[in-house]
Amino acid sequence: MKERLLKYAKYAGPVGYPIFYVVCLLVFASLCFPYGKLRERIVASYNAQQRGLPPASQQELQIEDMGGYWLTGVKMTNVALLSAPTEPGKQPSRLQIDDLTARYQILPMLVGSSTVNFDADAFGGEASGSYTKGKDTAIDVALDGIDIGHVQPLVDLLGVPLSGHLGGTVRLTLPEGKASKGSGSVSLEMKDTTVGDGKAKIKGAFALPKVNVGTLTFSAEAKDGVLKIGKFLAGGNDIEFQGDGRIVMRELAADSLVDAQVRFKINDAYRTKSDVTKSLFGAPGSNAPALFELADPKVKQAKRSDGFYAFTVRGPLAKPEFSPALGGGGAPAKL
Repeated sequence: MKERLLKYAKYAGPVGYPIFYVVCLLVFASLCFPYGKLRERIVASYNAQQRGLPPASQQELQIEDMGGYWLTGVKMTNVALLSAPTEPGKQPSRLQIDDLTARYQILPMLVGSSTVNFDADAFGGEASGSYTKGKDTAIDVALDGIDIGHVQPLVDLLGVPLSGHLGGTVRLTLPEGKASKGSGSVSLEMKDTTVGDGKAKIKGAFALPKVNVGTLTFSAEAKDGVLKIGKFLAGGNDIEFQGDGRIVMRELAADSLVDAQVRFKINDAYRTKSDVTKSLFGAPGSNAPALFELADPKVKQAKRSDGFYAFTVRGPLAKPEFSPALGGGGAPAKL
C-alpha cells in the first residue's frame, strides 16, 4: 500500500497544483468580481440601445442589486422594465422581477454553444428555464403560479383589473437566431380567471362587477416564424370566450404582429345576477339598450345575432388594435 502511494505521489505535484490553482482562481474571482460595475454596464448598454427605437417601443431597464451566484452565475434583485404609457397622462407600465438568478453552463462550450439556466420569482409565482445559443437559438421556459393581476402591461392593455394564476411552457427554436424562422410550441393555462372588481371603471364610464372567466386555455404551434393559435378558449359561469388566429414573430417579442379574432358572450346567469348587471348587459328578453353597448359604438357593431361580441385584433403585440369583426367574425385576414 505504501509503495502504491509513493508511486502516485510523484504525480500529485504536477497535476494537483494546477488544479488547485484553477479552483482558487475561480473561487476568488467570483468573490472579488465587481458586480456593481457589471450591473451599471448592463443597464447603460441596454438603455442606450433603446434610444434608437421608436418612442412607443422604448423600454428602460432598472436593476437594484447584483451579486455572484455559485461560480459562473449572477443573482439580481428587483429587475424592472419600464415601457411607455399606453395612454397620455398615465404612468409608465412596469414589469418587475423580484429575484432572478442566471447561471452560465460550462460543458456546452465543448460543443461550440453557450447555455444560460435561469430561475425567477416574479408576479407571485415562478419562472424557470434555459437559453441556448449556438448555430441556432433555443428558448425553454416553464411558468408556475404567475398572478396575472401583477402583470401591469397586461392590465393596462385590457384596461380592467384581472386576477388568475398562469402556468405552462414556452419552447421555441430560432434557426440562426432569427425569430422570423422560429418553430416550437406554446402551451398556457390560466386558472380561476376573473375580470373586473366592481370598482374600477372601464374607459371612465362604468364599473364592471367581477366576471368569472374560469380556466383560460391557450395553445399554439410555431413554424417558419408564424405562431398559429390552435386553442384559445374559456367557459366560466359568467362568460364564454373563443379565439383563433396567428402571430408573426419578430426579434423583439413586443414587435410581433398579431392577427386574430376573439369572441365572447355574457351568459344569462351573469346578466341577471343584479340590477347593475341587467343595466350593463341587458336582461334576457329585454329590448332596453345595454349600457355596455352604449359606452362605445364599436361594441354594438361587434354584436352578432347569436349574442357573441366579435372583434378583430391586429397590430404589434405590445399595442394591438381592437375593431369590430366584419360580418361578426370569421377567419383572420392575411398580414
